[in-house]
Amino acid sequence: MICSFPTRQLGILISALLYAASIMAQEKPTASTLLASPCFDAPDRAVSKQRETEAIAGLPQIARFWLTEDVPFIISPEERSAFLHLGTDQERDQFIEQFWSRRAPDPTSLDNSFKREHYERIVAANQKFSTQVPGWKTDRGRLYVVCGPPDSIESHRSGEKTGRSRLETWHYQHIDGVGDNIEIEFVDPTGSGDFRLKDELNIDSPFGLGRSLHREDLARSEDKPELIVVIEPSPQVHFRGLEAVVVAQLARDQVRFTHRIEFAKATHATTFATISVNPGSDHQSSPNSVAKSPAKFEIFGRVSRKSSGRVVDIFERKLPLMTPTDSGDHETDQEFHVALAPGTYGLAIVVKDLASGEIGTLRTSFDVPPYDDIHRTE
Repeated sequence: MICSFPTRQLGILISALLYAASIMAQEKPTASTLLASPCFDAPDRAVSKQRETEAIAGLPQIARFWLTEDVPFIISPEERSAFLHLGTDQERDQFIEQFWSRRAPDPTSLDNSFKREHYERIVAANQKFSTQVPGWKTDRGRLYVVCGPPDSIESHRSGEKTGRSRLETWHYQHIDGVGDNIEIEFVDPTGSGDFRLKDELNIDSPFGLGRSLHREDLARSEDKPELIVVIEPSPQVHFRGLEAVVVAQLARDQVRFTHRIEFAKATHATTFATISVNPGSDHQSSPNSVAKSPAKFEIFGRVSRKSSGRVVDIFERKLPLMTPTDSGDHETDQEFHVALAPGTYGLAIVVKDLASGEIGTLRTSFDVPPYDDIHRTE
């Protein structure tokens, strides 16, 4: 039984997921999922759709994967059309930067929580729902990426209540833009683990959900799409002194720390990297200095393309005073999540002891593996 909720809004949600599926599969959408206006001028929608398919096929590989795998659930039709009309890699890179900037809850912060959570959901969907296809491509995975984990899941096996092989009901207390007390059912008629949406609701205007834009004044036009340019405040570096150490390429070893990098499957365009930094419990400030500082360390890091030197991500954080864990060790690891295209990158990290003013630096490089080279870890 589906609980009371706005049926039209749930239809919009499910139609959006079905529309995104048609983009990924490069199949012709149903009438209810066609764009309000065609992306390319043509005598009819079928020709326009064919030109759109050809434009996608003609994109460079990473750009094509980004459009069809990273953001099909959250990109608007206007943005998608604009992206397909871009002519150079530089324009596409700038577009992608703007795309995430528009969705940042705080555009002045280096931590774009919207982008980070989006890729965290993709990784989680891959780990939870992968079958013959990546987890984010499945019906459950698509819903997980758009709406996050449900508040509860009710599962029924064959012979229980339904008589079907397997039925799974996801309950959400609230979904932004949809309503409260939402239940969505998935059915696995063959028992293979391939759960599908039980009901296909055909409602027009499928997009809108998941577009948590910082600014909602995206231009809409019935004419040829134009590159969307929204001026946003640039993220601000707070630890400018540590940034200067990186820029000047200074080397210091007063503070010893370790680091590790782990990779998780996201999409063919993007690998989700976790960079962990641990100053270590062997570097202790004097007891008298603890009270003078609200934090133990400052950490600043910069990731750049090895080939071009282009900075692709910056992270920084104050590390709270170390507290012993149950085992007696000091837990000081700080994790920074970075979404990166496969390739080789340079990594610079600076750690500063706030009590003594001493710093330590690290410069290294690392290779980001492509999707198929990452072994699944549970």
